Amino acid sequence: MSSYENFEKKSYQQHSEHFKEYSLGSKKESHAKTWFQKDTVDAWRHRRMYEILDPLLLNDPGGKWLTVGDGRYGNDAKYILERGSDALATDISDILLKEAKGIGYIDNYKKENAETLSFQNTEFDYVLCKESYHHFPRPMVALYEMLRVASKAVLLIEPNDEYIAGTVLRAIFRNLKRNLKAVFGRNSDKHSFEESGNYIFSISKREIEKVALGLNYKVVVFKGINDAHFPGVEYEKISEKGLLQKKTKLYINLQNVLCRLGFMDYGLLATIIFKQEPTKKLIEQLSCQGYEVIRLPDNPYITN
Repeated sequence: MSSYENFEKKSYQQHSEHFKEYSLGSKKESHAKTWFQKDTVDAWRHRRMYEILDPLLLNDPGGKWLTVGDGRYGNDAKYILERGSDALATDISDILLKEAKGIGYIDNYKKENAETLSFQNTEFDYVLCKESYHHFPRPMVALYEMLRVASKAVLLIEPNDEYIAGTVLRAIFRNLKRNLKAVFGRNSDKHSFEESGNYIFSISKREIEKVALGLNYKVVVFKGINDAHFPGVEYEKISEKGLLQKKTKLYINLQNVLCRLGFMDYGLLATIIFKQEPTKKLIEQLSCQGYEVIRLPDNPYITN
């Protein structure tokens, strides 16, 4: 077995075992149970991201969705199910998905490796991958798999690559942040890895546009969003008096101001790659909700 094949095998194995310590009877079970709660600061953080899906859910009620990397009890699928569409939750680990199905939290699930999905071409209308793409050993392979099994669109909500060339002001601010992190002993390297063994990938508008152009798709949309996570947000209830809620909102608002002033780009990037031309009504709704709609040029050498 080559070193690459050995790495790939180990990576998949470590990812598939990740949720074992959060399962019933394990040491982090009580922490995992907070992922069911809807009234915590952490739930509010994720709801802000889930609301990005709303234009698609409202314009195509009853659509068939696949969620990828949805191992936290299928919460991504749960949001979609609660809004009247069908959703199948998948993850490389089905430990917590089994528990969720057993208590009726989700309708169904399937154990899937995102890089080798078992589904037929265009089997689903939409595919959602929220904060999981950056965990995959070969995320671009997974993206092409998601595009293969979707008939209408693929939606990613992932870390935004801050090292993609931007304005001079952003470059100066980015270097300042790196230097400050180094002074305070925090990791200032632009390359990071997780305990599960994966390199932490991020996405960019340019990267997504190139994927779409290579496949002759016509429309991609983007929306930036900032987030903040502080230890304990999973346990604090939503309250205007909550210290962590105040801290989280303050940090997010500060980032938003810096983005508007041009000092930095958004920490998360939501993108929709449309395989089918979206309706005029949907385009208008996306624009009204802050999405940047990009119409891509035609390939002059290939006609549909």
